[in-house]
Parts: sequence; C-alpha cells; structure tokens
Amino acid sequence: MIALAGRGVDWNRFLALANRNSVAPMAGARLGAEGTANLPPHVARALRLSYQVNALRGNHRADCAAEIVDAFAASGVPAIAIKGPVLAIAAYGDVAMRVFGDLDFMVRLSDLPRAVKALEGIGYSSEAYRADVVESGFFPDVTLGFSREGSVVDLHWRLSPGHFAFAPEGEQVWNRTVEIELLGRRVRVLGPADTILFQACHGSKHGWMTLAQICDFARVLATAKPISWSSVLDDARRTRSLRMLLLGVDLADSLSLCEVPAELLDAARRDTHLAPLSRRVTRGIFDLRRAVELDEWLIAIGTIESARARVRYIVERVFAPKMSDRMLMPLPRALYPLYYPARPFLVAFKRRELLFRKRRDTGALRS
Repeated sequence: MIALAGRGVDWNRFLALANRNSVAPMAGARLGAEGTANLPPHVARALRLSYQVNALRGNHRADCAAEIVDAFAASGVPAIAIKGPVLAIAAYGDVAMRVFGDLDFMVRLSDLPRAVKALEGIGYSSEAYRADVVESGFFPDVTLGFSREGSVVDLHWRLSPGHFAFAPEGEQVWNRTVEIELLGRRVRVLGPADTILFQACHGSKHGWMTLAQICDFARVLATAKPISWSSVLDDARRTRSLRMLLLGVDLADSLSLCEVPAELLDAARRDTHLAPLSRRVTRGIFDLRRAVELDEWLIAIGTIESARARVRYIVERVFAPKMSDRMLMPLPRALYPLYYPARPFLVAFKRRELLFRKRRDTGALRS
C-alpha cells in the first residue's frame, strides 16, 4: 500500500471500499505507524481512528461475551462461541482486527430454556422468544436475538438455517470442539475442520459480500493446525458444501490472502462452476454501486450444487414464516398455517418499516 501512495490512488474511494468491506481496522493495523506515515494525512488518520474505535468496540463486546460465558457456566449450559471475538482471537490474535456486531453462541435445543434464563439473569431479553412457539416446530428459525443496552446476542441451536443447511451439524460438532482463551476464560469453539466448513458456508450464505468475510476464511485456513485436507473435502461432500468450500479457497488464492493447501486448490481448479462465481464476488467487493441483495441471492444460489436444494432455498426464503412474523401478527397455534398466505404482506410491511427507518436516520444525519 505504501508503494501505491504516489500512483494517483483515489483515496476517498479507497476509504469507502475499506469501510464497506469492513477491513479499515485491519488495514490500519497492518500498516502500523511507519506505514501510515507514508499515506495522505486524511487517509492515515481515518485508518488509525478506525482501528482505535474498533478496538474499543471489540474489547467491550469481548467483555460482554466473557460475561455470557460465565453465566452459561454458572447455569450448567454447554455452549459454543462462534464468530465475534473468538474468531478475531483465533484467526488474528487481536479483537480489533475484525469488525463484528452481534455476539453468537450455540446451545443444544434441549438446553435453550436454561440458556435463555441465564441470559435474562444478566439483563438480556428477546421479544421474539416464547418457549411454546419454539417447541411447536412450526417456524424454521434456528436463532433468536437477545439484547440489552450496548450488546446484542444471537443464540443459535443450529449452525445454519433449513434453507441453507450445509454447515456441519449434529452431536459430532460438539465432540470435535476445542477450547481457546477469552479474557482468562476457557471458551469452547468449533474444531478446526468445522470452523473452515462453517466459514465457507456462512460466507456463501451471505454471498461473500465483503472482503472481510474472505479474509476471515483465509486466516482460518492459514492458522489451522495440521489437519487432513482430504478429510475436510470428504466432510464438505457429506454436508453438500463442497462448492462453498472451494469458492472460498479460490477467492483466498486469487486475492493472494494466504497460501492455500495444494489439495484444496487442485480440487477448486477442477470445478468449472467456480470461475463465474469468483469473478462476480471479486467485482462486487470493489463496486460501490453493486446491488447487494441481488448479488447475495445469486451467489448463494450458485454455490448450492443440487437443483432441488436451490428450489428449497428460494421457496423457504420467500414463503417460510418466521418468528418475527408472529411478533407482527400474533396468532394461536391452531391458526399458524395462516402465516403462509400472510407472509408476503408481512415481509412488505417489514421492508417498509426498514426503509422508513433508513430514511429517518439519513434525515437525522443531514440535519
């Protein structure tokens, strides 16, 4: 980057792309004081502040995560921490290197009521959670949001939703967990192979919308302890996420983010469907005018190998009722099927509310 300083770089565009791709703190950290000294002053200041602000935010959220770990431990609730500060520590060794918002934990469905009670004991609440609603099995949600002032937690009981069920699942995931340290606590996280597959699935589900997602995947690959890559490929085939894994591999290699294991790279080169997907992702992360939602759908669909699974993805994303629908239109359990015909209207209402909120926030900023 230092060598680019004298080459007529559009630095405003650079900063806009760095912020949109959630890599400004990473760029500031990688450059350091000596590197930023060679950049235009406003660019150096923006990168330095981005890292410092993200450090404050990340440390606060790591504190919140540690408090949640303690609450689960006190209640005897086994939990797996995913993404958030544990990924920042495991992949980068620094919580300030990743931009993250929510804290994510996974518990077994049978432990969900006790996990909810533990969160409520430290001030978290959820408008959507009702034990009888979850137990009904009608809604396909696999996560619920809990919040308190300054902190939001997504509590999962599966790693991926039904419409994109390609992440590792089942009791074997729990058996393969490892522990890392978070602020003096031993915290359970996904095992190395499951982390790689989960990051590939998660990135694909969101269409690899940001460079940060690709960097996370590359760092997970680069820092993985020696493992059998042929076993990782076999696991990807078993979970039907092979193309998702190989797309992540191709992106990490084409952007020179890490040294990709040869066995994974050879497999990626044999998949003729990857090239157009990879080009679309790469173009998108450097395009400030991209149609984000359209790209997310198209890339996610492109990573699904089965035609039947692609149809399920579209149908369930559009028509399957969510617990948030029940919040808007509370119905007794006997009338739950009415959520299907009501779903388009509820989605339109939620989008209208979101659009109104964005316009209101934009107006407030302008004033």
